[in-house]
Amino acid sequence: MDEFSVSGATAPAIGDEFDLELISFLDDDETWEEMFSGNPDRKLDLESLGGWRYRAYGQVIQIEPVIVDCGLTRIEGPVQSNDARLVGEYLAFSVARLSGRGYMA
Repeated sequence: MDEFSVSGATAPAIGDEFDLELISFLDDDETWEEMFSGNPDRKLDLESLGGWRYRAYGQVIQIEPVIVDCGLTRIEGPVQSNDARLVGEYLAFSVARLSGRGYMA
């Protein structure tokens, strides 16, 4: 995301620790084949596409729901499956919007 809006009263100070929850809204325009052939280098990464859009590269670490480890974050639900053989597979998909919320630790 390009920016986070905070008020001066609730903004963390330099050196403060806080938890950050990233929230992803996925782009549904990709086919299964496009996603599972889109990460031949087995990357774990988020690449900015400008604005709030990202290309996510990751590995499936769980099913029901499907969770993909993208390195910086884990994203739930780019595909739907209950097939255990999916765990360990690499894929790429588009994130239409990545936003976040911070919480003081």
